[in-house]
Amino acid sequence: MVDERGVKAGQITIKDIAQTLGVSHATVSRALHDSPLISQSTKSRIRAMAAELGYIPDSAARVMRGGASNIVGFILPDVQNHFYSTIAKVLAEAVAPAGLQLVLAISGDDPEQELRHVKELRRARAKGIVITPVARMLSETSALLREMRVVQLVRSHPDVVGDVVAAQDAAATRMSTKHLLSLGHRRIAYLGGGAETLSTGLHRLEGYRSAMAGVADAVPAYKLIPPHPENGYLASMELLRGIVKPTGLVIGSSQLALGVLRACSEIGLTVPTDLSLVSYDDPDWHQLWGPGISTIELPIREMAHFAARKIYLPDAGTVDASNVLIDELEHGQSFSFPVRLRERGSCREICAVNSSIR
Repeated sequence: MVDERGVKAGQITIKDIAQTLGVSHATVSRALHDSPLISQSTKSRIRAMAAELGYIPDSAARVMRGGASNIVGFILPDVQNHFYSTIAKVLAEAVAPAGLQLVLAISGDDPEQELRHVKELRRARAKGIVITPVARMLSETSALLREMRVVQLVRSHPDVVGDVVAAQDAAATRMSTKHLLSLGHRRIAYLGGGAETLSTGLHRLEGYRSAMAGVADAVPAYKLIPPHPENGYLASMELLRGIVKPTGLVIGSSQLALGVLRACSEIGLTVPTDLSLVSYDDPDWHQLWGPGISTIELPIREMAHFAARKIYLPDAGTVDASNVLIDELEHGQSFSFPVRLRERGSCREICAVNSSIR
């Protein structure tokens, strides 16, 4: 049986779409796989017809032939974290037009769990993996990832081969620290997430230390801990009860900021009267809490869309924005996206500004 366009009933194939539109089988295939060889107008026309006819990609057949499935894995540490949940949503939106489906896998920053997820995605012949790696990655995990298309997102591990898409972390904490310095603060502490094997912890600490190093009377203090609210609470309780209490605090994670605010409440400190602080990332509650929390705003959508393109169009070229920093790695490239400081009411001036601070 055929419909009014002469297309047979049952499973719609690429050949059916090609015959209906009067184009070649190869053109339809390339358009549905978002090939740069096909114009955007042709892609739109072919995708519209595919949707109208009810075309469903035969992923199982493709996998049986030894090809990749239509799955893209995203291995992330914590789906409850605003930052990662937002990235997951944008990634899913970004891969959908290419006929791909995002599958979430939560590592909980556990290397064993991360390995299990990589094994399963490899077994499913995933087209690629976007991963926010754990600090203590197992050697077996990094070996398996070398056999797959991988993009590291947000943070990177030295044992993983592939492109890196991240924010300009050192610039972010340098910006936060200099903001507090410009308001007269000298006793500025840094509370950051990360570990020595991950880029984020090192780069954010580097930005804070470089800003403090240029001020003779600055009193630095810092702690690197896993980015969870309870850790932020315990670490900030120690800092705020110390002999030399900070008047300003730079925080490297919105999850840690939750713990800091809990500590301030228990100790009886008021933000910004007793403590000025600058957070990282900008979940909705940052705007709603008290006078609003000054924070580093991240280009989440841009980073996620670019990471998605690097999975399904690895040779599509680089980003258009001139302020994205590109570094050559031994195996791949690093793309660092710019950030900006969003000032709200969590910081106050405490003394005359030192005009030498830049």
